[in-house]
Amino acid sequence: MSSVLVAAFVAVLVVAPPSDWAQPGYGPGATFYNPAEARLDTQRFTKKWEISTHGAADCEVGREPLVSGGNLYTSMPGGIAALDPATGGKRWFTGLVRRGVSRMAVADGRLVALTYTCDGQGSFLTGYSAATGSRLWEVAIGGPAQDMVVDRGVAVVDTRPDFTLSTTGYRLADGGRIWRLTGTRGDGLLSAGGRLLLRTGDSGARAVDITTGSAIWQTRENWYAVGSDPAGGRFYVSGAGGGLTAVTAATGAVIWKSDLPSPGVTADDERVYLPRNRSVLCLDASDGRKLWSVHLPDGAGQPVRAGGLLFSPSGMGEPLSIVDATTGKGAMSAMPSDQHYPPAVAGGRLFLTDGDRLRAYF
Repeated sequence: MSSVLVAAFVAVLVVAPPSDWAQPGYGPGATFYNPAEARLDTQRFTKKWEISTHGAADCEVGREPLVSGGNLYTSMPGGIAALDPATGGKRWFTGLVRRGVSRMAVADGRLVALTYTCDGQGSFLTGYSAATGSRLWEVAIGGPAQDMVVDRGVAVVDTRPDFTLSTTGYRLADGGRIWRLTGTRGDGLLSAGGRLLLRTGDSGARAVDITTGSAIWQTRENWYAVGSDPAGGRFYVSGAGGGLTAVTAATGAVIWKSDLPSPGVTADDERVYLPRNRSVLCLDASDGRKLWSVHLPDGAGQPVRAGGLLFSPSGMGEPLSIVDATTGKGAMSAMPSDQHYPPAVAGGRLFLTDGDRLRAYF
């Protein structure tokens, strides 16, 4: 083999895998951490394009964008679209009549959308071709549904069929129902290594296998998941009257406890970041010790970790905080943020929305 061909072959081998953001929170574990993103030079970022993410219908709400397979997926006025992430140009569009979008996820060549009817009486789970937008299957859910996670070929929905609490797993391939657990509630619905943590009313919480719904372990603690680690080996949980607790996902064994409550966490392999009032705190993932904090101009939203940086939205229209993820050193940017909508960072690009407009920076 010639030296030119060898060099070309080596170059192919060392090309980094594509950096995606395929579910809200990056992936099924809701870590809000993109480990595939290279070091970002945000000083060079400028706004490249901006679009509207919802229309005139009262029930439409703009959703967080997703990035996968070279496409950006987002809600748009009257439906859902795949865009060119570099230009904002539309690649395909599918309409939704009198429906809003609750959640979207991309997996196994499918875009899965959880939508709700404008009268608030029903929800639908729909699978689309991620490449073309063609509808592959649809399941009517007989009541409100607010949350969804996709992992290991299963889409799990926190459902209210006939307004009764339940959690239901559907096959990603065709929308067929695999399992349903009545009386459970998927608060903080996420998958830690294929495990879900479900509340079971007054009797505590239960960890179940996402593919079968079978119980793995149970606890009397009123736990619900607020995050997981990148390896999927632990849940970060909160509960009534308690602070943040790290537990082993396979057994429920407590790793450490903190007196700091949090509605959600961001986690890499070494640190845990959590929003609290008008600050973002960084904890040591090994023992829960506080390492540092960053003050924000208004209420703190969910931080995002990518490219060596920590991005923290604040208030409504306040500048996005960008600091070094290890030291907390940095400053506010000129990019307006919204504490209810964490940014998505993938492919060297930063996407910000306020539920009304989507902006791309790179």
